[in-house]
Amino acid sequence: MKLQSGYFGRLQSMQLKNPVLVGFGIRDKATFQAACQYSNGAIIGSAFVKAIENSANLQDTVQAFVRNIKQ
Repeated sequence: MKLQSGYFGRLQSMQLKNPVLVGFGIRDKATFQAACQYSNGAIIGSAFVKAIENSANLQDTVQAFVRNIKQ
């Protein structure tokens, strides 16, 4: 994932009151970790929806998805 480190650096230098979250291009552990280097966290949207879209067992699919991000 190619992040605009200059942009995120400017955001960090602003010392904003609210957390800065990245919400585009986050699809797996690597992109989540890369985003967290420049922000307070990341939002995984489309990749999560795709993961559960055709799930036969929603609970197992969600647990596996989250486990893969956390490991």
